[in-house]
Amino acid sequence: MKRIRMNMRARSIHSWPLRSVARIAITACLIALPTAVRSQEPAATPADDATEAIPAPPEGQPSAPGQSRPDDRPLEYWLEQLDSDQFAQRQAASLKITRFGAAAVEPLVEVTRSGKLELTQRAVGILRTLANDQPPDSEDGAWGGLERLAAQGGGSAAMAAKQALDDIRQQRQVQAYERLATAGVQIGFRDFVLHSRSMTNQEAVWIDKKWKGDVEALRWLRWVHRVDHVMIEGDAVRREVLEQVVRMPDLRTIVLREATVRDDIFEPLATLPRIDDLELRYIRLNLEDADRLAQLPIRVSLGLMGTGLPPAGADKIREAIPGLNVIHKQGGFLGVVCNSLTPRCEITAVKPNGAAANAGIQPGDVVLRINETAIGSFEDLQEEIGSHLPGDEVEITFDRFGEIEKVTLKLGRLEGE
Repeated sequence: MKRIRMNMRARSIHSWPLRSVARIAITACLIALPTAVRSQEPAATPADDATEAIPAPPEGQPSAPGQSRPDDRPLEYWLEQLDSDQFAQRQAASLKITRFGAAAVEPLVEVTRSGKLELTQRAVGILRTLANDQPPDSEDGAWGGLERLAAQGGGSAAMAAKQALDDIRQQRQVQAYERLATAGVQIGFRDFVLHSRSMTNQEAVWIDKKWKGDVEALRWLRWVHRVDHVMIEGDAVRREVLEQVVRMPDLRTIVLREATVRDDIFEPLATLPRIDDLELRYIRLNLEDADRLAQLPIRVSLGLMGTGLPPAGADKIREAIPGLNVIHKQGGFLGVVCNSLTPRCEITAVKPNGAAANAGIQPGDVVLRINETAIGSFEDLQEEIGSHLPGDEVEITFDRFGEIEKVTLKLGRLEGE
């Protein structure tokens, strides 16, 4: 039966006109052609869709030839797509808006007023990305936009902005230590001397000869928190450095030393709300500098060691700032520490390689006189030594186990810490 049917079908086909068979064959070829062409095309990749990352040109510069910004669609279009029903389109819009840079800040701030939670969170997220790309001391742009949103109260936009700002702050505080260390700025706990008073294990920022001279890196100092001491030495004692140092949020104590002043270092200091302690060590000053110092917001103490400032200059500062402890010394340094709790000046420690050590003075010696001036306490010794310049010769009379001895030595200067 099957063979009969097949024969009948074959006979029916052979009975068709030749023209009909040709038409059927041509039609089949035309239908198969597009499929064959499509099979030779490369498969679409994620990079071909709307989220493909196109490097943005530097801020303020036009796009390179052939590189449209972004997709030749205006910012308004992508802002609308932030509220698209399609997740992929919302993601693509976030990426594209970021490339508009500062121009997108105010429109994004306006978007947060829509009242839509996801739209607000996306807008704040883009602002956070833009703020992260700003210089460390920039307070406008996306950073300023987030601050304005955070100040609006307790709405969703304000809460999201506050969280974004907190995250950026924490990130930048970590980055600050890394960037400053790379530039040769030291931050850590060290022993040092302030107004001839030893300070032990004090956390401070040190900008000295190890600093590589990169002033731009000092912009990160504004993110160094809970450090209130800074020591600046040598060539770093100049205005452009101090303009960055005064932006440290918790700064209270400043030591400037071993430098020749080439510009106005006092104007940046005058911008601080307060300075607890300021010391200038071996930095030449004149009476005009005394007038500038008298205008600074110094609250506790001012140390002037080896500055060459006449006594009249120190008196002028005392009159201008009543109650300020002005320690004025010519800079001579003996290199001893005495017991301040006894009614005599008994030496308890001698600084290695200092003037006293080189002259043979030892712990346990009791200083009686310097030249013709009687010494009854450590304060007496500090005052008398401080009235001499480095290099001055003085005669020291001291008691060593009941024997009165004398030695003449040349005063040095306070070196290192």
